[in-house]
Amino acid sequence: MNARNTPEVAELFAGVDAAPRGAERMTGPDALMLNMETPSNPMHTLKVAVLDTTRRGRPLTLDEIADVVPRFLGMFPRATQRVQWAPGCSARPFWVQDNAFDVTHHLDEMDVAAPGGRADLDAVLSELSVRQLDRHRPLWALTLVHGLEGDRQAVVVRVHHAVADGLAALNTFMAATAEQGERIHPAPVVEALAQDTRTLTKAARAESWRLVRGLPSVGRAARRAVTARRRAANGDLIPKPLTVRRTSFNARSGADRVCASADISLADVQRIALAAGTTVNGALHGVIAGAIRDELTARGEEPGTSVTIFGVCKDLASNRVHGNEIATAMAYLRSDLADPVERIVATGESCGATVACRRDVGFELTEKLATYTGRLGPFFRGIAANRAPLVMNNITTANMPGPRTTRWIGDIEVVDWISFALAIAPADVNLTTYSYAGRLSMGLIATPESMPDPAGFLRRVAQAVDEATDALGIGAMAREAS
Repeated sequence: MNARNTPEVAELFAGVDAAPRGAERMTGPDALMLNMETPSNPMHTLKVAVLDTTRRGRPLTLDEIADVVPRFLGMFPRATQRVQWAPGCSARPFWVQDNAFDVTHHLDEMDVAAPGGRADLDAVLSELSVRQLDRHRPLWALTLVHGLEGDRQAVVVRVHHAVADGLAALNTFMAATAEQGERIHPAPVVEALAQDTRTLTKAARAESWRLVRGLPSVGRAARRAVTARRRAANGDLIPKPLTVRRTSFNARSGADRVCASADISLADVQRIALAAGTTVNGALHGVIAGAIRDELTARGEEPGTSVTIFGVCKDLASNRVHGNEIATAMAYLRSDLADPVERIVATGESCGATVACRRDVGFELTEKLATYTGRLGPFFRGIAANRAPLVMNNITTANMPGPRTTRWIGDIEVVDWISFALAIAPADVNLTTYSYAGRLSMGLIATPESMPDPAGFLRRVAQAVDEATDALGIGAMAREAS
């Protein structure tokens, strides 16, 4: 569902279409993701599908992808839409159909020295994480990686965060794959009329007047959000903005990025959650808190309490394949606690309190502020990145439920699916976790200044799982199940 058409913002856009037919004005949250990008701050995410082609007896080729992909792009409108700016109204441009779309402009391939392991794939991902997308074309690209161990390949899709958040990306993956033996039905692209800048400018200016008239609604939304926040139960468990101490996770960073991937057992984290009386999300973040404690201690720092920011989806049941409909929530990661059980329980309590508060506050203010603020996001980020003595968070995390079994593309099995989000200063460490076929697949992206050994940090996460299961007396059960 487009955020522009939701009841919360209906007042803002009531009465008149915000764009001419064949064009769509970018929502505030989507435009914020676009405007945050700079040459040293990439805003595209990486979605990685590791493929096993042994059943078909031959590897996948780029020519096959170029032949097959266009038959299904009609399912994903943003795949063939490009960004078009209206003069004088550039903060929120338009999505328009790219009638000159050529899929070959979005495809390339890379090789690793066979047999390539995780480290080799991660090195490719690190390179692709800073290869920014061409804004004159639809904001995605696909790289086919050859040479992985076991005769496997990987498909790496770079997609701009203006196109999709985590849930939209997951829904896209689910729509583009199937259960074993099922067939995906083609969906061809339908061309649309070209849009001239004069028409778009007229539409954008008309909407600007409506936004001016809607300013009082922003004030009302802000008052409702503040009231809900003050009335939140367990408010002391929720961090306050800009009260977080800097750690080496918030180092002054440059344009380079490093990636690392790994996985842990979903069943182990579920057992930890059950034994500790928390949610899977709380248990996972408690485990991450243990890894942070070990990492900071190894760096010679006092662990203290860390803070994460993660997104809360507006509607987890939505089947949308584009757009950003999330709002951020802050939670304490109790890396200050030495006892792993206490750490998980306390972290889980904070995660639960902040999610409940976010649901109570709602998403209306986030949507409206993003619509009005336009280009202010990059300005404030620039101030906070290296100047502010206090920061919003030390790490950014995401945790999404994925499919319980592996997905297929014809006779090709997707044996792993990994997601990497954004490393944005001053919290340059971002850990994204998706459940996939009984595992929790982790994608860590960071700057080398903030995370010199990302693979080592993911090993600490795995060690924190073992530490927690042993402390809770379920270690033997976990090892037997493994």
